[in-house]
Amino acid sequence: MKIKSLLAGAAFLSAAAFANAGVINSANGLLQLDDDTLIPVASNNDLVSGTYNIGGNLSATQSVNLTFTYLDHEAGYNNDFNAYSGTLNNKSNSIGDSFSALNVLAGLLDFNFFSNGAGAGVTNGSNQPFASPQSFAVMFDYTYSATFYDAVILFDDSGAGPDDNHDDHVIGINATVPEPTTLALMGLGLAGLGAVRRRKA
Repeated sequence: MKIKSLLAGAAFLSAAAFANAGVINSANGLLQLDDDTLIPVASNNDLVSGTYNIGGNLSATQSVNLTFTYLDHEAGYNNDFNAYSGTLNNKSNSIGDSFSALNVLAGLLDFNFFSNGAGAGVTNGSNQPFASPQSFAVMFDYTYSATFYDAVILFDDSGAGPDDNHDDHVIGINATVPEPTTLALMGLGLAGLGAVRRRKA
């Protein structure tokens, strides 16, 4: 009987490992990339170092609050980052500008990069591999200018050339679990007090 249980447990663990093959998560487990291939950051990237993924698409593993922060750019082109009705432009925004999206449901994150200079862009869910005309790279758990980000996404606005290095528009993402609002907590507390009072009466 014990042997059957052990075999069943081993089969379950191997199935779980197989199901997660090809996926990489942020350290807090809230963000996930559908491709675990990491390559060295291009030596001519002016802004980051280490390793990143190019071509993967980014998802939330559960409902999250997201904050998007404009970190920097190298591009001469005028580029936009668009997500959840917010935009960060590498010419009109200042480094450190940010916006938030609250209660984002689990699944593919809704964002894109668009190069006004190249007249084209790339959307999360349809990311392209290295040496494509436009693509983005993803780094998890990266500290940029002394600030920690759960993910950093880096746009290449005109790849397939010597400058295919993903530093044209760089965005930091922080993800947190939504907490109940103060009003909801107060409502629960009042309901509890009411129930206790009725019980005593």
